[in-house]
Amino acid sequence: MATERKYIGKYLRRFREAFKLKQNKVAAAVGLAPQMYIKYEKDQMSPSVTLVINLANEFNVSADYLLGLSDEPRPQTFDRETTNLLKVLEAWKDSRTPTAPLPQPAATA
Repeated sequence: MATERKYIGKYLRRFREAFKLKQNKVAAAVGLAPQMYIKYEKDQMSPSVTLVINLANEFNVSADYLLGLSDEPRPQTFDRETTNLLKVLEAWKDSRTPTAPLPQPAATA
């Protein structure tokens, strides 16, 4: 658990400073007393899931990134058709024959 808390505090401070915000402004934005926010930033307390989501939304990053579980601050999301096309292109790229014809994408519902 201590490792997770350290990631959170480190990232909270990094994001706050990157946005040039004061601790009390971030605290107000997520509905906390400034003293409570400071405890989270100093790794003296672990935030609830709801607070992690609110903080991630405030800093415009994923909760996974805030928790140190991902290196992608904002993972890209695609619709089903684009996801299927990317899979087809990836499979084609990974095929062993460089002259292989491009496979057709799967039909979407």
